[in-house]
Amino acid sequence: MTFAYPLLFWLLPIVPIVWWAMYRRSRGEVVTMRFSDLGMLRGVKPSWRIRMRPLLISLRAAALGLLVVVLSRPQYAQSSERVVREGIDIQLALDISLSMKAGDFDPKDRITVAKEVIAEFIKGRKDDRIGLVVFSGNAFTQVPLTLDYDFLQTLLGQVQTVRRPDGTAIGTALAHSVNGLRNSTTKSKVVILLTDGSSNRGDIEPAQAAEIARALDVRVYTILVGKPGGGEYPVHDAWRDETYLIPAPTAEDEVALRDIAEQTGGIFFRAGDEQGLRDVYATIDKMERSQVASEKLVRYTEAWQPWAAGALLLLMLEILLRNTILRSIG
Repeated sequence: MTFAYPLLFWLLPIVPIVWWAMYRRSRGEVVTMRFSDLGMLRGVKPSWRIRMRPLLISLRAAALGLLVVVLSRPQYAQSSERVVREGIDIQLALDISLSMKAGDFDPKDRITVAKEVIAEFIKGRKDDRIGLVVFSGNAFTQVPLTLDYDFLQTLLGQVQTVRRPDGTAIGTALAHSVNGLRNSTTKSKVVILLTDGSSNRGDIEPAQAAEIARALDVRVYTILVGKPGGGEYPVHDAWRDETYLIPAPTAEDEVALRDIAEQTGGIFFRAGDEQGLRDVYATIDKMERSQVASEKLVRYTEAWQPWAAGALLLLMLEILLRNTILRSIG
């Protein structure tokens, strides 16, 4: 229990002073009678009614004390905490060109590892809208920004490499991802672009796409996957019904991806194996966290009523006794 005006309790020491003043006054209001001889009254003791007279003063003083408590406004405080979380809008741009089938992430290929790591990244997010853009020689939205992580995971699991149009349109993919964030009202907008090659397709150059991202205040993290020297990926020849292993190109020129990250306030990463890629996404996950604020709410319930009822009851009892069994003469 709390009190709105606790300083009023300094009035409580006045109560015993008031009691003493009323007691002294009652002693001075004794009704007297004249007797020619007081000898016959020496053995007479005061009746219980006389001895109970100070009770009336005590009841009134106690009522006064309770009124002081009422004036201090006793209250019950109920506190609650409301957590406000501001999410981040994240676009995941995933390269699905044929070279992502390269098996240099032994025993898995690049696309399989990338999908598994991205799925784990999504599981670790909360209250963030996440979208998925896939690209090769062109780019398209697989999943628009959503909070439905189960739906996102389902469509991510269905992503496969494509043969046509082959190539790597990094600029187009970045511009397409940024366009999906154009109407975002969140303070933090992020693109995580994963590829294994250099930009060799598309109508938009990576530098142009980076300028668009910077203009819209979108931070871009770029990830280059694959071991130096690359691996091999299978290509099926439908005419001959044969499958060939073709050396996978590995982008040794990191300049474009570094420039994109630096221009937009992001970071460039390189991952040559599965653990390296997991570390990259773990780092981004720690850097891009939702802003959380807590707001404490306190609700007060007035509790003066029982104290007021007690004071009223004492006053009524005092009046009742004063006018009945403890009634004075004269």
